Amino acid sequence: MTSCDEDAFLEEDPKDDIFAENLYVDYDGFVNGLNSIYALIREDREAQNNATRAALWQMGTDNVFVNGGASAFDCFNDYNDLNSENNLVSSNFNWLYKIINSANLIINRAEDASVDWQGGNDATDLVNKNKIIGQARLMRAWAYRDLRYGWGAVPLSLEEIDGLTYRDDWERNSIDEINAQMEIDLTFARDNLEMKEDTGEVNSAIASTMLAELYLDMGENENAETEALRVINSSEYQLMTSRFGVDAANDGTVFTDLFLNPMPEDGNTEVLWVLNNAYSDVVGSSYNYMKNIWTSYYGKDSNLKKYDLDTLYTYNGGKGAGRVGISDSAFAWYEDIDDRYSEYAVKKYYIFPTDENATDFEVIGYTEMVYDEPDDLEDNFLWPWTRKWEYNDPYVFDNASNSGQYNDQMFMRLAETYLLAAEALMKNNKLDLAASYLNELRARSNASAITASDVTLDFILDERSRELVSEEYRKHTLVRTGTFYDRTVENNPRLDASKVFTYNEYFPIPQGIIDANTGAVMEQNPGYN
Repeated sequence: MTSCDEDAFLEEDPKDDIFAENLYVDYDGFVNGLNSIYALIREDREAQNNATRAALWQMGTDNVFVNGGASAFDCFNDYNDLNSENNLVSSNFNWLYKIINSANLIINRAEDASVDWQGGNDATDLVNKNKIIGQARLMRAWAYRDLRYGWGAVPLSLEEIDGLTYRDDWERNSIDEINAQMEIDLTFARDNLEMKEDTGEVNSAIASTMLAELYLDMGENENAETEALRVINSSEYQLMTSRFGVDAANDGTVFTDLFLNPMPEDGNTEVLWVLNNAYSDVVGSSYNYMKNIWTSYYGKDSNLKKYDLDTLYTYNGGKGAGRVGISDSAFAWYEDIDDRYSEYAVKKYYIFPTDENATDFEVIGYTEMVYDEPDDLEDNFLWPWTRKWEYNDPYVFDNASNSGQYNDQMFMRLAETYLLAAEALMKNNKLDLAASYLNELRARSNASAITASDVTLDFILDERSRELVSEEYRKHTLVRTGTFYDRTVENNPRLDASKVFTYNEYFPIPQGIIDANTGAVMEQNPGYN
């Protein structure tokens, strides 16, 4: 013990396993590290406490209520029951910091001068390095976006946390500080990534779209307009306006084709960010739960459950659990002529084959929005639902009764950039131009044209729901625009002024975080104990 060199004896030199020390030594290693962050982000649509992580930002708002609930999110039908020990809230908070720390590890270690960037020369080495850092910075900003709109002021962590840098004295940074860091990260990503990268990878167009939203939050409306129009006016992306893809020869709409053909390789020029997926036996696949939470549990209806359920699910978009539902107010925001409210986009009736070969079908039931009391919306099995996430296993039809799915899915698309552009233009007093961008979206779905006098914040919020319901993180939008409380009370059928309060725009800081932060006081958000 007295003769050994303590520093050399304790120094680890891993050979057989992957550690940061032997992974982040060259460009390929950093690519593998980024893949782990992409995998973490895919968890946004996986099961978490009988919902998806994304549901936290959608339910309990103006356009989404809890239907077939579970213990972790029943509180979003009555915010009196939301507290600092809620599992879905705390799980998401911790998950987002896991993404942030993984990004910090890549960003920090990319500055090591010994890294082989495999470019062949200094100029290409720098391009490779900045592309790695740009992706990591964008995904770090993506996580802070959730944190900012979910909890407001949160700790800002920019360094890799390991056994030597572990802290228990975190303090909450202001929203202004969080936004400022997001701007730095997104600007770097915008300037160092291509407008289109490989499918599934983040890119400059995503960075500009996120910057447009961020600048609206910061009150920098001219910058928001510039960033949104940068993407809209680029040659790499266009709104889809003609039928395309696998179902183009059948009855349907171009709007619904988007979700059947989510990949650029499918001809989809609107998709900005794709969540790549693979079948269950492929390493890295994701058992996605979007269908499960958005599709009503129609197999439990007293009439429909009389039919063979595997067959019923096969020909009606798969089995769902109906965890959340779109509010009747949100459905009322559509015109009848709007393709986004057509039978191809919203489930309005159920069919069943009349022969063994399934060449003919009969209608066996209809969806309905009928209720006398808010409690009637608990486990309402016939409530209509968005068909964006329908899925049948392409290999085993008997799997139609499974909860999850393995398909690729759009994660961000150009329509959102259009809506952000319209909002920025409205705030910049360019109402005619704002109306023109909104009309491009509306014309694609055969909705009636609007004029400049129609362009208000409420109209844009309604239009965001019409276009993006179940895609948009609705809580983010309502918090950013200061409309969460008023619009939720007015439009959510399960929430009134006795069940939701102004302070509920933010979630409680998880109690486990507060208790573990023994070196400093972590303040709780107002209204929670």
